[in-house]
Amino acid sequence: MEKVPITRQGYHRLVRELTHLRRVIRPCVIEELREARAFGVKTDNQQYLIARERHVVLQRKICELERMISECEVFVGRKFLRKRVGFGVMILLLNIDSGLESRYEMVGPYESDVSRGRLSVSSPVGRCLMGCGEGEEVTVHTPSGIRIYRILAIDP
Repeated sequence: MEKVPITRQGYHRLVRELTHLRRVIRPCVIEELREARAFGVKTDNQQYLIARERHVVLQRKICELERMISECEVFVGRKFLRKRVGFGVMILLLNIDSGLESRYEMVGPYESDVSRGRLSVSSPVGRCLMGCGEGEEVTVHTPSGIRIYRILAIDP
């Protein structure tokens, strides 16, 4: 099994979400299921069917979070402070086509959110940027077409 990089904050967020689902949400769902079961386990008992579906969805979410946490490897810092794009660094990119500047933090796939400035190292753009230095132009083949970026700054 290949380990997935994640920041310390991202790892703690996943653990908090799992704990919340186990300790707060699951007891409520089980209680709803217990109440609905009191009316009988029949196909015409809509309350039971809905409660059972909520329980199944919750169990899937808990299993998915457990899998994600087991695959994570927390990266604390960088071994070398050179000006190269890598996990955990902040980069300033210039989109050559549109002229827009964007600042991103390079993070793992479980915590990426482009709208919040967090770019996954395993995304098409992230893979092409990894290992590049300041001033380099990078051509990226994305699902929406070819894009060209220039790395303006790298903050370790």
